[in-house]
Amino acid sequence: MSQKKMTLECHRRVVVEYIKAIMSKRITFKNAEERREGADRMNREAEQFRFLFKKLAAGSGEDTEGLCSVIEGIAEVFKLTDPSLLYLEVSTLVSKHPDIRDEHIAALLTMRGDASREMKQTIIETLDKGPSQPSPNYVPIFKDITVPTLTVQKLLK
Repeated sequence: MSQKKMTLECHRRVVVEYIKAIMSKRITFKNAEERREGADRMNREAEQFRFLFKKLAAGSGEDTEGLCSVIEGIAEVFKLTDPSLLYLEVSTLVSKHPDIRDEHIAALLTMRGDASREMKQTIIETLDKGPSQPSPNYVPIFKDITVPTLTVQKLLK
């Protein structure tokens, strides 16, 4: 395996494990301040990953932006202060990462702590109807992320 390939695989694995950890900790933010702090921390950590992998990939021409932007996209869903814009923020995440599934979305909305059951259902049902075509060079990331032992029905309660 070439160094470039190995660096790319390591980068991908770090981001996948990071997102798995976020989704499996069952954190529920209690208020907007906690959500903002959590999102700020995620953005800082994404920046550190980006810096590290940019250094490791120096000269290889590897795109180190795409993977870390997943973490930042999730942070944006948490940071949002106006719940009425949640659908828009989640649909942006889905359009950039078409392999994201209902259980990922439900887990993120549950972690926010302020999305009602009806809001979660509406967002998920609306997103299920939309077309999502990945760009030709899109590397699926959510297919390797399972939300532990929670069914979508449980998350929607």
